[in-house]
Amino acid sequence: MDEETDGTRNGEGPLTKRTLIVAVVAVAVVALILAMWQVVQIILLVFASILFALFLRWLSGFVTRNTPLPMGWSLMVVTLALLGAGVLILVLYGPSIADGFYQLYRELPGALDRLRNDLGQYAWGPAVLDSLARVSGALTDPDQLSKIAGVFSTAIGAVGSLFIVFVLGLYFAADPRTYIDGTAHLFPEERRGRVWEAFNRLAQALRWWLIGRLAAMLAVGVMTGVGLAVMGVPFAFILGLVAAILDFIPNIGPLIAAVPAIMVGLSKSGWTALYVAILYLVIQALEGYLITPYIQQRVVSLPPAMLLIAQLVMGAGFGILGLLLAPALMVIAMVLVQMLYMRDVLGQTVDLPK
Repeated sequence: MDEETDGTRNGEGPLTKRTLIVAVVAVAVVALILAMWQVVQIILLVFASILFALFLRWLSGFVTRNTPLPMGWSLMVVTLALLGAGVLILVLYGPSIADGFYQLYRELPGALDRLRNDLGQYAWGPAVLDSLARVSGALTDPDQLSKIAGVFSTAIGAVGSLFIVFVLGLYFAADPRTYIDGTAHLFPEERRGRVWEAFNRLAQALRWWLIGRLAAMLAVGVMTGVGLAVMGVPFAFILGLVAAILDFIPNIGPLIAAVPAIMVGLSKSGWTALYVAILYLVIQALEGYLITPYIQQRVVSLPPAMLLIAQLVMGAGFGILGLLLAPALMVIAMVLVQMLYMRDVLGQTVDLPK
């Protein structure tokens, strides 16, 4: 009897120990996930900094290949050029933009009244007029001032985030090897080659994706600016620049960019606002069915449905920053699935970025 009892105890000892180890590991993993969830905005900012660093390295590499300057000096030239362009735009257009939007806010109720009179002549006018009445009431509602203050607070936070992304991006771009090697040395020595390969593949995929997005943004910005200028809409250059920048966010960015343009058009007349809306729809159709597919044949292609799902999930979970970075995170997920599962596990031949 004593031998059976001792055997049971000896059998339960290791089992209990393993159970405790599993429980401790599970608690540690859950705690790590919760901790990462608390700092997820910081993680996303770091990822945005990495994207900015890739952009800087791409521009600096172009300068290095076409001039006698080494990479370090090229990076300095590119950084100063970007800062100079930003300051120049603010100096030349900042005061006029602020004054113009203030005038727009003052004149918008009158523009809505003119549009209401025009729409009243049509059978479908009453439905639109109800919506305009709500908009006009919101513009004159004193309670909206608190929301406007919240918008300014968010804008200040966005400026701080941009500064963090800019500084971290400069550090990453100046010496990327230090951070890559440091991360690789966290893995066993026999795995480091695969880690370096993964970093190289991801960097190439993100670089080509950035090139594709920038090409599409440039096309959208030029078409928007030229179209608005032909219509005689004020601030055509700035509205085109806004359309180009917001086009970085596929599907949703162009819709956001259309709002200020339509409001500016509305300050002239209701029909101008309608023509501006049609212009944005045409440009969005051209980008979606012609420009982006043409570019994706030469760079990284993302499945449209998966991209939209990723945007919805990231936007709902992590706000505007998650929405902004969802496409780039999709690129990373696709490359890792191709490398680590389709190629290594299934043994399939995949075409990875080089």
